[in-house]
Amino acid sequence: MGGNMDLDRLKPAAASPASDQDQYLLREIEASKRRIAQLQFMAGKPEYLSIPTSFISDPVPVIMLDSDLKLLEANQSFAQMSGYSAEELAFGADVRFFFPKSAHQHLEKARQHLVSSSRIDPWETEVLTKDGHQHPVIVGLTKNGPADHDWLIFFFDLSARKQLQKELAIRESNLHTLAEAIPQLLWVCDVDGLITYANGGFLEFTRLTLDQPLNWTSLLHPTDKLDFNVSGFSVGELYADFQCEVRLRGNLPGRTRNNHSADSNGEADNGALYDEGSYRWHLLKVVPFFSPGTASMSWLVIATDVDDQRRVTEALLASEEQVRIIADAMPQIVWTADSNGTIDFWNHRWFEYTGLTVPQSLHGGWRLLIHPDDLYNYDQKWRQAIDTAEPLETRFRLKRALGLTVRKIMPPGKSATAASRRDYLWHLCRSVPVKNSQGEVLRWFGTWTEIDDHSGE
Repeated sequence: MGGNMDLDRLKPAAASPASDQDQYLLREIEASKRRIAQLQFMAGKPEYLSIPTSFISDPVPVIMLDSDLKLLEANQSFAQMSGYSAEELAFGADVRFFFPKSAHQHLEKARQHLVSSSRIDPWETEVLTKDGHQHPVIVGLTKNGPADHDWLIFFFDLSARKQLQKELAIRESNLHTLAEAIPQLLWVCDVDGLITYANGGFLEFTRLTLDQPLNWTSLLHPTDKLDFNVSGFSVGELYADFQCEVRLRGNLPGRTRNNHSADSNGEADNGALYDEGSYRWHLLKVVPFFSPGTASMSWLVIATDVDDQRRVTEALLASEEQVRIIADAMPQIVWTADSNGTIDFWNHRWFEYTGLTVPQSLHGGWRLLIHPDDLYNYDQKWRQAIDTAEPLETRFRLKRALGLTVRKIMPPGKSATAASRRDYLWHLCRSVPVKNSQGEVLRWFGTWTEIDDHSGE
């Protein structure tokens, strides 16, 4: 009969750590192997011929038949699987009744082969149940003794395996649909970086195929490739997910690039020229996992295009730097605030005038330098400007680091006043909101201009 009977091929491909159904199926396979080995050992031995078939075969479904394929006996396990009672399993019935017509020819060939042989290889088929269903099974046919008229057919139930296969196929289909539906580039690579799967987004972006080995790192910008190898992707050393921003080469519309051939390791021959316009910034999310069955390391990589955001950010940073340079060149005090009115930037003139540091100036520290008699009026008008999102203009006195010696110029005929110390100077505050297309305030820009000589005092 053969102890192994090719049953190893029945093990379901593991998609993840074995579930309870997987463990149950594996235990059933091992139990059936042991039972088959027992049947094979006892077949043909006279001392075992008197043992009832039902005793030998439980819990494996078994039927006994003669060489004409007529039923002699069926155990309880077979009755339960087929749905027939013991009375309905009539003695002398043609056992082909329990099989679909597609299996009759195979059963006849097996019978003819068994006449001249002691065993045949099991095969996969179905058992017709009483309610009309087809129950998937593996069937084995063997002699039950030295005579040719006592045979056994044993059955291995495949319904659990079939259900697992169906569920696995549904899951794989759902995962494939999801991978194709997401806007990101997605691929799976082995420990050497060779791509084993890529979704349609990746293939469309790169205009490449997987007919030849392709190492995904060959798509990295030369500068990013050097930084990336140092900072992250190190097979055998890094077993945690991570993310980073890199530039990936794509065959973008309106762009041309050199043909890149891949060597045996999937590394592209990039040549000496790189078209910067062929690269776009992507945020990579890299997740390690072990491939089913092989327990080898693989990597799932999801790349989100952030090129537009990156370039806008770089342009904004460059613009802000220019604003800072211009602000520092102005003689007035220049400041910026967020949409809530919290000041987050001062130009150099502020620090020269007040003598404060950055930490001392932020978080409302600047309010301590406004004259106490002017602070309430200033706060009221500033809060009104924020609430209405309208420009602000007001006057107030601001304290400076050192007092000033001020000599007022008197009208003709009057003597000048004596020198006096002045700690507060009058300033004109002007601030305007910066709004988006919906009219929402994004930031405030303001200036404080010294007007003490024109204050009228």
